[in-house]
Amino acid sequence: MPYATEIIYMNKTCPKCNLSNPAQAAFCHNCATPLGAGPTVGAQQQAWPQNPVGGAVAGGQYVAAPQETQRAMISMLMAIGAFLCCGPLLGIPAAILGWLELDAIKSGRASANGKTMATVGLWGGIASTVIHVGIWIIWMLLGALSSASAY
Repeated sequence: MPYATEIIYMNKTCPKCNLSNPAQAAFCHNCATPLGAGPTVGAQQQAWPQNPVGGAVAGGQYVAAPQETQRAMISMLMAIGAFLCCGPLLGIPAAILGWLELDAIKSGRASANGKTMATVGLWGGIASTVIHVGIWIIWMLLGALSSASAY
């Protein structure tokens, strides 16, 4: 049994999407349905009155438009920089960033306009890392051979 001074907060469950929201929430954090009073019998749920972002309204559910991001361009530029001078220092982050952007494009969170740049960033980052590590290994082997033959 709770003490008289103890306050118990109950989460509010959204009647539309069944998301558990904090007790002080006035609207659902997922679908923006008002959480005050429950829906009345025969009441009709309203869709968004306008579409400010440019996404689609499908079945009363607002779908946000994919966002334009700069990750694809940054990934490609990092891959080019990795080829020119920095090797794995830029190649590994370029590959990771390109992979994350391709995943976002595939899942619809990002616009498909940057798919080519993200692909170049992914594979360019991998290729530059492999090439530079191979060159470093050959350089170290040749250095070891030259130092061994000097004595």
